[in-house]
Amino acid sequence: MQVLVWEERFSVGIREFDQHHKILFEMINSLIFAQEDGRDPDIIKNSLEQLRSYTIFHFVAEEAMMKHFEFEGLDEHIAEHETLLQQVVEYQDRIAANDGVTIDEVLNFLAGWLLDHTLGLDQLYGPYLTRFTD
Repeated sequence: MQVLVWEERFSVGIREFDQHHKILFEMINSLIFAQEDGRDPDIIKNSLEQLRSYTIFHFVAEEAMMKHFEFEGLDEHIAEHETLLQQVVEYQDRIAANDGVTIDEVLNFLAGWLLDHTLGLDQLYGPYLTRFTD
């Protein structure tokens, strides 16, 4: 799988959230490298859990700012965040149950989702919120 490379087009214009997104890129890349290096599956599972935890942290911060500044697209954003988290938990459960899901499948999903979300819905709040922030 190809590593994720941060480009300016991913920027939402809010330094805090751009930094969060860069960290998410790095965390997914670390999982890609761990998978390619054939690291212990338990290490990969632990890294996936750390990624999920950081994603929750990011979502809470993003949603709080959108709520504070009354961003109209908040409900749609929350729904997409919840869908991602449900899918990640499902993948984690399937990995734990050895239910035929591969780490490559999970990584492809996560990378695709992050790129689509950052270039999609996140771009909608950027111009609105930058009026109130840095």
